[in-house]
Amino acid sequence: MDYEIAFDQDENVYRIYTGYEFAAIGEWVSEYVRDLESIQRVLMAARLAETEKETTAFKHGPFDVILSEEGASVSRQVDLDSAEEEIKAMFDTQESFYQTSTDGIQAECGLEDLINMIENWHEVLQ
Repeated sequence: MDYEIAFDQDENVYRIYTGYEFAAIGEWVSEYVRDLESIQRVLMAARLAETEKETTAFKHGPFDVILSEEGASVSRQVDLDSAEEEIKAMFDTQESFYQTSTDGIQAECGLEDLINMIENWHEVLQ
């Protein structure tokens, strides 16, 4: 997985920037894996998945994270309820033409890639 850890001047924090296909993973780590306890929990869950084949699920805000022996899966839920009427109005009378989706954004990566990213992230935050 290609990623870059860089300083975001607008928010005055470090963030992880990834390609589109891994955006949910980069956003989850940037937003919710910031303190030492969270970093340790994610690394421990990744190592348990790798060695003991245990599956661990996290729920952080709009993110659903599953770490298993197959890798890491991150889903970011999107709430389009407030925009649904406005979007449908753009299509006038064809209300059934557009259906909003709450599936959100999903990304997957291997455990080794996730572990490397979290370890590098931890070094930057120290």
